[in-house]
Amino acid sequence: MWNQPIICSPETKIYIFSPAGTATGGPEALHQLGHHLNQLGFNAFMFYYDTPDSRTLVHDNYKRYNVSYVTRPENKAGNIMILPETYLAPLFRRKYSAIKKVVWWLSVVNYYLTQKEVDKESSRSKRSLLKKLFSSPVPTFQLLKDKGVLSIAHSWYSVVHLRKNGVEPVGQLSDYMNDVFLKDKDGAQAQKEAIIIWNPKKNDDFLQEIIDQTSQFQWKAISNMSPEEVAGWMNRAKLYLDFGYHPGKERMPREACIMRCCMIIGKVGSAAYAEDMPIPEKYRFEKNHDDLPAIIKCINDCMVNYDKCIGDFNPYRDALYGEKEKFIADIKKLFVKV
Repeated sequence: MWNQPIICSPETKIYIFSPAGTATGGPEALHQLGHHLNQLGFNAFMFYYDTPDSRTLVHDNYKRYNVSYVTRPENKAGNIMILPETYLAPLFRRKYSAIKKVVWWLSVVNYYLTQKEVDKESSRSKRSLLKKLFSSPVPTFQLLKDKGVLSIAHSWYSVVHLRKNGVEPVGQLSDYMNDVFLKDKDGAQAQKEAIIIWNPKKNDDFLQEIIDQTSQFQWKAISNMSPEEVAGWMNRAKLYLDFGYHPGKERMPREACIMRCCMIIGKVGSAAYAEDMPIPEKYRFEKNHDDLPAIIKCINDCMVNYDKCIGDFNPYRDALYGEKEKFIADIKKLFVKV
């Protein structure tokens, strides 16, 4: 699906816009892109913008990518700005009139949530900052096409959504896992325990019903932890369960799979697509009460027969170990030097 490579001259500067001081999957992907563009001989820089949650400029987690940052991108024909789908206001600012514009659709639903956030009730200071950051003409898909904005998909879910809205992405570029989850590929792992891990930020009362019916197992919420702490719990757990919305190729399910967790996943967002999460369908359920008995049965099977069930996830795990190489290969296809 590589329809239109992004042409770069030796003088081209690539500015990657990222929220300041934020450690989530999206910003890490943006830093990975900057790092590998520079490794491949391009001139890539980060540009950090403030959000209501910003506390620092460069988050400690991303200093290792060693991408220099600028405080003002140079508005020059031939230069390129890459924006996450949650920050599209710069597309309409006069100070960026000449630069080539690219949106990397790291998620789908977050694009819509960002547009709604500006109009939500909040404190005056927060509302003022949000409007400063995001106020602009509504960045409809048609308007993006009319302005010649290029789109890069991240997940197959985003490919499908862009095409549904009349936008053909120039390519698909996914990220890869933090090295802390990859370093023990062939090494010894911790003894697996009767632990089920889950993400409290992405689940609701439906999951609580499941927890209530499986109290014989230890449930551990993965929240406010360093990557090393997350990896430690995943290395001990037998099962990762997630019925939250997946706006893109979420990191936590991939991390759990790499750390040899079985997986039970809902069919919402990118998790519904085998292209984004190639696990056997018997571990993927609709989020409804009629499926609860089957979900509970599947949980018990994974916990009691872990050594047998974990083999079902080997193909996905093998694919995840190749993500970094694929990421670099896809950058080479997408960004072309002339």
